[in-house]
Amino acid sequence: MTVQLVQQLKSPSEMPGRYGLPFLGEGLDLFRNEELFYWQHYRRYGPVFKTRILGQNFAFLIGSDANRLVLQEVADCLSSHLGWAFLEPMFGKAILLQDGAEHRVSRRLMYPVFHGRAIASYFETIQSIVQNFLQDWGKRGTIPLTQDFRHLTLTVASRLFLGSQTESEVEQTSQWFTTLVAARLAILRWNMPFTLYGRSQKARQKLQNFLRKIIAKRQRQENLQESKDVLNLLLSATDEQGNQLSESEIIDQALFLLFAGHETTATLISWVLFELGSHPEWRDRLREELDRVVGDAPLQVEHLKQLPQMTNVLKEAERLYPPVYGIPRGVVKDIEYAGYRIPAGWYVDISPMLTHRLPELYTDPDRFDPERFAPPREEDKKHPFALVGFGGGPHSCLGFEFAQMEMKIILATLLRQYDWTVTPVRETIAPVRQPSKIQDKLRAHIQQLRQTTR
Repeated sequence: MTVQLVQQLKSPSEMPGRYGLPFLGEGLDLFRNEELFYWQHYRRYGPVFKTRILGQNFAFLIGSDANRLVLQEVADCLSSHLGWAFLEPMFGKAILLQDGAEHRVSRRLMYPVFHGRAIASYFETIQSIVQNFLQDWGKRGTIPLTQDFRHLTLTVASRLFLGSQTESEVEQTSQWFTTLVAARLAILRWNMPFTLYGRSQKARQKLQNFLRKIIAKRQRQENLQESKDVLNLLLSATDEQGNQLSESEIIDQALFLLFAGHETTATLISWVLFELGSHPEWRDRLREELDRVVGDAPLQVEHLKQLPQMTNVLKEAERLYPPVYGIPRGVVKDIEYAGYRIPAGWYVDISPMLTHRLPELYTDPDRFDPERFAPPREEDKKHPFALVGFGGGPHSCLGFEFAQMEMKIILATLLRQYDWTVTPVRETIAPVRQPSKIQDKLRAHIQQLRQTTR
């Protein structure tokens, strides 16, 4: 019976789609159009299609069932390391680029860093940085949103993830890190001083040397667990088997956390302000919720879980503008989906972006509607993998709670001090199909509130 079922599966060559040019495949189209590549191919071929990118065969699988298959059901047949291999020259064998037992050990060691008391201990540092950073927005008037938020979230991440304490250290590590990640999509990877990739690798060396010095200094200290930054927690992390992270593993994990902990948050909170700028009624609702929960008192960490409407606004931004629009995996053991056999040696790619706009999951999916997450609708619960902006399964984002806390602190601080509109206005660009092409153009026009609370 099993043999008959295998024989009935269609070969990947029968899958809709095209392979494109020799070797390049449709790579140039993907790199040029990014999200639009996904939309165009989905409309042309449906929820399952093939292509070739730089000599590698890809099967794109779209929808909540595909998300469950890739992120959970056949996760052991797939490799996150192969899927994200282009990031390895920057972040080494960070947790995103690990599979199997190696990944499980790292995840157990790192889990306490982003949950429970550790998360609460970051609150005061984040709030202090956010308040200082946003205090002059009213005087500046017009704010380049993504650029400013990248600066803000990179400052937060540098202090918490790298242990950078002085202003000069934060500034220096931020410059090195910006140079490092600038080459993440470089096609020509020549490690020469005059190339973008070469400068990136030089910056990586400087960051590694900086972290080695910090680690050596920390290891001479006692009571590492009492520190309120991630680096100390990584240094002191031990699982039930006595495993610890090596120095090189700590450096790789810290650099990756710096990337994941600032880029995605900065982008997502920029789109939150974009939508709230176009929907002032929701800005008012969030401000009323804050007044009801916090009043005139300073914001405290325990308040953050008492803001369900703010949580739903962040969910709706995650739905409309997920931090990554595609999640790739390398196939290491044959899998099957929708009647097709996808062999080892291929790659699969799922898309949070497309899943989140499917009308069978979300009513009027292009509309900004945070109420869709409130009872009794709770549209994200129609399927356990309907909302996957932060992944799911064994590789779900460890830093999800951290990101939520940081975004709520930023949003609460802004709501208590400012009103704003954003250009380009939503009516001229919605529905947004290529967020990556627009996000750096977003400008917030800030008005100071007449009465502010602390």
